[in-house]
Amino acid sequence: MRLAVDLGSGAISTGHTAAAISPDGKRVVFSVRRSDGRTQLATRLLIQDKTMPLSGTEGSSDLFFSPDGQWVGFFADGKLKKVPVLGGAPVPLCDAPTSRGATWGEDGSIVFAPGITGGLWMVRDSGGTPQKVTEPESVKQRTHRWPHFLPGGQALLFTAHVAAFGFDGAEIDVLDWKTRQWRTVQRGGSDGRYLASGHLAYVRQGSLYAARFELSRREVIGTPVPVLEDVATDGVTGGGPFDASTDLSGTLVYLSGKARDPNRPLFWLDAAGNTQPLLPLAAYYQGPRLSPDGRLLAVSAGGTTAADLYVWDIQRATRSQLTHNAQSNQYPVWAPDGKHLIFSSHTNLLFTMWWIRADGAGEPTRLLEGPDALAPGSLSPDGRRLAYVHTGTDSGRDLWTMPLDLSDPDKPRTGKPEIFLQTPKAEDGPMFSPDGRWIAYESNDAGEREVYVRPFPGPGGRWLISNGGGRMPRWSHDGRRLFYATESGRLMVVDCQARGDSLIAGSPSPWGGSQSVSGAAFDATYDVALDGKRVVAMTSDESDMPKGNLHVTFLLNFFDELKRRVP
Repeated sequence: MRLAVDLGSGAISTGHTAAAISPDGKRVVFSVRRSDGRTQLATRLLIQDKTMPLSGTEGSSDLFFSPDGQWVGFFADGKLKKVPVLGGAPVPLCDAPTSRGATWGEDGSIVFAPGITGGLWMVRDSGGTPQKVTEPESVKQRTHRWPHFLPGGQALLFTAHVAAFGFDGAEIDVLDWKTRQWRTVQRGGSDGRYLASGHLAYVRQGSLYAARFELSRREVIGTPVPVLEDVATDGVTGGGPFDASTDLSGTLVYLSGKARDPNRPLFWLDAAGNTQPLLPLAAYYQGPRLSPDGRLLAVSAGGTTAADLYVWDIQRATRSQLTHNAQSNQYPVWAPDGKHLIFSSHTNLLFTMWWIRADGAGEPTRLLEGPDALAPGSLSPDGRRLAYVHTGTDSGRDLWTMPLDLSDPDKPRTGKPEIFLQTPKAEDGPMFSPDGRWIAYESNDAGEREVYVRPFPGPGGRWLISNGGGRMPRWSHDGRRLFYATESGRLMVVDCQARGDSLIAGSPSPWGGSQSVSGAAFDATYDVALDGKRVVAMTSDESDMPKGNLHVTFLLNFFDELKRRVP
């Protein structure tokens, strides 16, 4: 039996979960948007039409139930939390800067993925210090995410991939909980989980696939079969917007729609929301950056497992490819001379920042290399200092700077890296102001991500720029305005004025009409033109998003159907 259900006023899909269903199939939990624009969790019994909000769960995403159905786990404010399903105060369990799924074991273990890259971690459901469970780097993978315990808690399924995007080409692995060793059970697909019907279910290219799964041997039997072809999967993150009860009949709930296509063209966007094609070829673009004279655009464009760096001549409408090495080449940053670029690459177990000529001549120069993720943010106006993000195993995402000697502009020499801002929270996107006096950045120091400004090199105060969430800061060319994007992708602009050693910031104002820019894990998906009257952006495509209240689809007695179609 197939039912399309309206979850009520304000119901929305957040993160990678449309709705989570309790193990006994009697209750769903989902997100709602309040009148103040913030989101929070709400719960509803399926035999009732009344929805009960869960206070204290603002900004939550990626929901999951405890095995007994009495608690709901979620991510919010840079932490992993839990809340009683009947209401009560949420309980923080540990830090989790970014969410890529979690699962709650019968022994009280919660395994979760706290980042875009890296492995799985475990924390007790009473809270505490997380322990590392997997290291994808040990097998030359980049990310482990979307964990799901198998019955009995002796093993779990998870998604593994050699890149941080393009998950139709990922694999589903099974981990032995005692030995902490894992092996592949299904190639091609993501977000695999075991259903009580005896099947492995996972998503790929907008479809839900199922295959017989031998639990005792932890193996797939036979050929996977597509059983649903209207699942709104997310090829960028690999998340599957579906959940199933664990009772014998089985109720499946999922978000129907088209699979999210990560490929988009790049547009010019003006303050009124008008768009004009700039780079009409659709691709998975990351980090567009305009050259200092506005004539060139550097951008990373990728496929399933790799991304390369390109430079687009805006006036001549020609494109040149700078890298051809099948790595993840990302985060382009222009040097002040407009003739050189800095970018980051990742291959095998190393992250490297490079210096390269924008015309592609010569060989790139290695600036910095190590096992931790490195993401260049911006160069100071004189080109002598690089601000970048360093992701440490213990410290998380922090802001660093590194001196550069550009006496020979084709062969720069580096100085000793220095910490600019290191906190227990996550900092991202450091952007030097045009006069070099300030660095704008984003941080979840106060819970949700906000944009701040600090003086460089410091010490000094800290000024909050955004209001109600902010990401991806970008200065106007004259330094008088600071752009940023809200969590929903709407652009905002703030007037800024230096007064002595202080920064005076005005109130945020909407910019770009009703258009939204696509979100990104760490890097901005837009850049501001020289005149400040337009931006280059990969705009969000909302044509396949549900209008009005969120509708989800319930399939009752789904396990019987699986046994018939996938015997």
